[in-house]
Amino acid sequence: MDHPSEEILKRFAAGRASREESREVVAHLVKGCALCATRLKRLMEVPRVAGAAYDPALDHFDQEMIGSLESTVDPLQTLRDLLKGAQPRLAERAGAKKRG
Repeated sequence: MDHPSEEILKRFAAGRASREESREVVAHLVKGCALCATRLKRLMEVPRVAGAAYDPALDHFDQEMIGSLESTVDPLQTLRDLLKGAQPRLAERAGAKKRG
């Protein structure tokens, strides 16, 4: 059984194989070649990255997001909206206390 070359498998895994190369790989895998299936799986796995490697990017994103939110939120308007929502509940409580 002729196996596809490592280069063809790499192009296939990256989605850059020609139509003919892709057919060759698929036909080979359909025949049941476990060796090439394992090689292809290894080529398609995402390398593991330590969680700490993402921290600087996430911190930057968090700071931009916080800045964006802070620039769009009017604290005074937010407080007014909260108080408007609380007024009916406060009136209900006051009425319950008078009746009780």
